[in-house]
Amino acid sequence: NTRSRLLSESIAPWRTLRLFLYFALGSGAGLGGLITLAGVAASLSGARSDLDLNTEYINLAIDFGAVAVFALLAKWDLDKAGELDARVKERLEKKKQNEGMKRAMKEREKTLSKLNLEIRVSEDGMSSQVAPVEAVQRGGKQHLIIVAGPKKAIRDSLLGANLLKMEFAMRDVLIVPYETTSMSGSTTSSGKNVLKKQDEAKVRPDGSGFGGVDNRPTWETQPYVAQATGEGWEEYIEAEMRDAIKQNGESVKQDGIAIVVANTGEIIRRGVGKVPWRSMVEELEKTVKDEPLVDLGFLQG
Repeated sequence: NTRSRLLSESIAPWRTLRLFLYFALGSGAGLGGLITLAGVAASLSGARSDLDLNTEYINLAIDFGAVAVFALLAKWDLDKAGELDARVKERLEKKKQNEGMKRAMKEREKTLSKLNLEIRVSEDGMSSQVAPVEAVQRGGKQHLIIVAGPKKAIRDSLLGANLLKMEFAMRDVLIVPYETTSMSGSTTSSGKNVLKKQDEAKVRPDGSGFGGVDNRPTWETQPYVAQATGEGWEEYIEAEMRDAIKQNGESVKQDGIAIVVANTGEIIRRGVGKVPWRSMVEELEKTVKDEPLVDLGFLQG
């Protein structure tokens, strides 16, 4: 299209001039070769006797050799132009897809705000309260770091987070783990790959043992760990995973993703693989400053 052609010309502005010169010089050499060829033909037929055939043969070789060289140069330049056009079109298409992806990601901020979280409201972690993400962020001024992936990725992330548990408490950060299965893709009727989640992987283990004792590891029961609950989470995580796979490849299914959400509701960072907890917390702190007093009304009723 016009846009890709203009971009190609801006990247290689001298190509058109070179092609013109190849054509002009090649045409001149070809015309000279034809004139020389006519003279040779006349000399061989006896119509002209004033020509040195050896010299004329050399001139023919030079003229038609020049035509061949200019033709090869023009072909090389045209091939390069085709490759450049293909790269430009691919880059424009990728940019278009990324813009669409960014719009979809922005829309998902609204979706996320309506989802529910189960947060712990007692020191022993036995008492909890369900509230929408929007209420937790606006009322409790809590930042969120959502970690989604297979069991191993979640476990490794929570173990790393346990080293900074005081940081999360002091800086109002909640971690929301969302465990998926082995992440083998299935195909819907539309032909798009989606992440299939088994029922047992969607429901977090309650860890209840004999006598109601929570047998889960301590890093799963920390006050800063909230649980995704209610409808909508599966679709939200699937959409985030699809975009991450498009950008980073199939390894995302095993490495997992992290989504950093400021208490304003804005997603400020998305990442794949190992979670850099300290840098994420510091980034959140820089993003939101001078916050008003916390409103705990969202915990009532």
